[in-house]
Amino acid sequence: MTKNKHFFVINPEAGKVNVSEKISNDINEIFKDLYDEYRIYITKGKNDATNYVKNICESEEGNLRFYACGGDGTLNEVINGIIGYENASVSVIPYGTGNDFVRNFESEINFYDINMHIESNIKEVDLLKVNGLYSVNLCNIGFDAKVAENMVKFKRFPLISGQGAYTLSVFYSLFHKMYNTFDIMIDGSESIHGDFLLCAVANGKSYGGGYMGAPLAEVNDGLIDLCIIKKVSRLKLVKLIKLYKEGKHLESDELKEYVIYKKCKSVNIKSKEKFTICVDGEIFTNDNLSISLESKVIKFLIPNKEIDAEINLI
Repeated sequence: MTKNKHFFVINPEAGKVNVSEKISNDINEIFKDLYDEYRIYITKGKNDATNYVKNICESEEGNLRFYACGGDGTLNEVINGIIGYENASVSVIPYGTGNDFVRNFESEINFYDINMHIESNIKEVDLLKVNGLYSVNLCNIGFDAKVAENMVKFKRFPLISGQGAYTLSVFYSLFHKMYNTFDIMIDGSESIHGDFLLCAVANGKSYGGGYMGAPLAEVNDGLIDLCIIKKVSRLKLVKLIKLYKEGKHLESDELKEYVIYKKCKSVNIKSKEKFTICVDGEIFTNDNLSISLESKVIKFLIPNKEIDAEINLI
């Protein structure tokens, strides 16, 4: 049997406080009596996780198992490092503010337990390719991308959860411009033009610490879930927020004229002005966004043998 090698990639900037020492101590205690090789790496800045993981994949043999210790942004960087390496797999120990990708699995709570990661199962999952880079969970633009950008002002507040910081940022953002004019092309054939509040291009169901923007999304169905919300008044938006958070916006008769929801393979979005883009929690700006889906391109580790017909024990 090929030996497993475990690499824990810790982002000290994820979450409210630096938990790198605590995680490192827990890892060392768990692995001290195990045969498997393990290493701990604490990232030093943006894209450091991607570079570290890629270097390991290029130089090491065996089953390489990477654990992103942080939020969805840390997981994003690790995933962009393992692309193309068949012997590499990835999981997450969620210490970020949002931790939305693990919400796609029934065993969400198990991802916090390092012991359970040692005996994991593997599930091949899809990725979004966003302007040449990979996204595991979701890309959003418009109002909610500005919310994510403004969220920095609130996420370090004491006693405020990731979802709480997102909600505070929503109300803060209500006092600024609330829509963008986009040309949206779906699967190269269907064109939509107009003023839109937001657009979520999703592989996973939720973002912003639990807002269920794409409630029908599955991480391995080979399809993008596209949710577009048309320009609405501030009063209508206040009504929309609760439904959107709970993933009930697709069922609302009152809001159905404002919601476009489609499953597709590719999305291209253009604007005459640069707009804010949020990819797995990381912020960018551009005037052109090209997104496609690549089916089952990474091996994702799920702790504690979650029952699924597509999971095979490692």
